[in-house]
Amino acid sequence: MDFEGEWKGPGGQRGGKRGWLTKLPAWLPGAGRFGRIGKRTEGQVGALVDAFAAFATLDDILSAAEADLILDMLRSAFPEVDHAWLTRRLRRAVKSPKPMHGLAAELRGTLDETGKLAVGLQLFTLVDASGRSERNRASFEIFMRRLGQPEMGTAIMREMQGEETDVPDGELPFEKLIFGGTSADVTLPPAAGAQEFRVYRAGDLILLRNTGALPLWVRGKSLATGAFMRVRERQELVIPGWLMTHDDLRFFLDVRKMDSSPALYIEAGEEGLVAERTRVRSSELRVRFGLTAVIEVLADTTLYCGSKG
Repeated sequence: MDFEGEWKGPGGQRGGKRGWLTKLPAWLPGAGRFGRIGKRTEGQVGALVDAFAAFATLDDILSAAEADLILDMLRSAFPEVDHAWLTRRLRRAVKSPKPMHGLAAELRGTLDETGKLAVGLQLFTLVDASGRSERNRASFEIFMRRLGQPEMGTAIMREMQGEETDVPDGELPFEKLIFGGTSADVTLPPAAGAQEFRVYRAGDLILLRNTGALPLWVRGKSLATGAFMRVRERQELVIPGWLMTHDDLRFFLDVRKMDSSPALYIEAGEEGLVAERTRVRSSELRVRFGLTAVIEVLADTTLYCGSKG
């Protein structure tokens, strides 16, 4: 098995698999910390490491970027697990890949429906990162079928490849929101221009996909058109005219899921505007916050929004 960007020895000789794997901990933050992990957790995490490694090495090439993607997903899913242990476990999985049909059968018996969906979404990010070859797509479909979720796999494939379907968003196995122009679920500020993205959720997993013509910036990293990224707590998505956090994305997803719109009641006070969570006699406006903001006039007022009063 060859590895892109692998280590080269004196004279430019290729270091091969062992050389690249030896270098793996060097670029992983926190890889110098060692700790112990319980047997039960080790088995659960280990099966996912093996599955991710099997997909990433379908083309017999594992780049540093793909390995970093796997470790990032695992650190997000299992923050309590020591980073050094994850690195060592990934090295072992890459050196001795396991058959995917056996891994699918193992995960089928240990994951619930939400867990299988989250694994499917993350596995597709590896399919995408390795070039979306026909072999990788076919392997993904077979894996999801053996995981007991063929319809889920088909829905993920069609959505992530941009295929048009007649399936309403509410019937998809994952939650989905489109951010973009006036026809999107959530309208971005005019300054955002041609930027557009989609957000998906399965359990605690929030996945961002850039569908616009311009790159997105998340935690200082550029996300190219068509690329995916898991959004974690304390991360910020920067677009012109708007700074969005993990909590902001979760708020919009919750509004869509619960079909609810939190409201604030506004009145003019002596020192400026006063906002209350409940309506009082002096309330002049009610602002409902959902996928759009709706302003309702409750009493005669001199307040105005933009050019509208």
